[in-house]
Amino acid sequence: MNNKSVVIIGSTCELGIELSKIYAKNKYDLILIARDEKKNQDLKKSIKYEFSQTEITCLQLDILNTERQYKIIEEMKQIPDGVISLVGETHNLQGIIEKNFFKIVNVNFTYLANFLTIFLEKFDARNFGFLICVSSVAGLRGRAKNFIYGSAKAALNTFLSGCRNYYAKKNILIMTVLPGFIGGQTSNKNKSKANNLLSIKPSKLAERIYNSQQKRKEIVYSSFIWFFIMIVIRLLPNKIFKKINF
Repeated sequence: MNNKSVVIIGSTCELGIELSKIYAKNKYDLILIARDEKKNQDLKKSIKYEFSQTEITCLQLDILNTERQYKIIEEMKQIPDGVISLVGETHNLQGIIEKNFFKIVNVNFTYLANFLTIFLEKFDARNFGFLICVSSVAGLRGRAKNFIYGSAKAALNTFLSGCRNYYAKKNILIMTVLPGFIGGQTSNKNKSKANNLLSIKPSKLAERIYNSQQKRKEIVYSSFIWFFIMIVIRLLPNKIFKKINF
């Protein structure tokens, strides 16, 4: 058993798999939380095969189940050193208001923020811990294609910013990760985007996240390109922004 431990929420996505590997490699025990219990157990076997000394706990959670959120905390043997959230669900705008509006907002912000707050309160009580939350550049300015998703991510970004200020005098790192396109997690329709300079491989992003956590950075973009793109996007006048296809 290692001395350090980290919770990874949404562990079975490609980025979650890569983060599991890099934290296990750096001698963290893992608490893997995901909706799909079988995939989570398969991930555990894979990590255990490569890093036999790593203690791994698998827990099942649908983020919309608040009762289960509190039970998960009770099931943990100890509060981890840190938490990484990869929770998120995007959408096609057509039919979103009638079918998925509340779900998109609740998954990306409301219920997720509730779960993260439980951990932050535990960190506050002992005066240390780290929270890494993978959000999205979509939350920095509303796009016509996914503004419901972007609105929820904007709320999440503001929540994390407020938490940083609230816990400023505590030994608690709160990091917001703002990726653009992540290669390997795009649909077939968007594969061309995943192959260009705006995309980052899950393994590279996982490495960037880990290194940034070690350096205690608070805002992390997937690349410098996205950092400069979003500066420009945020400064564009509305008349121009409405005309570009972004």
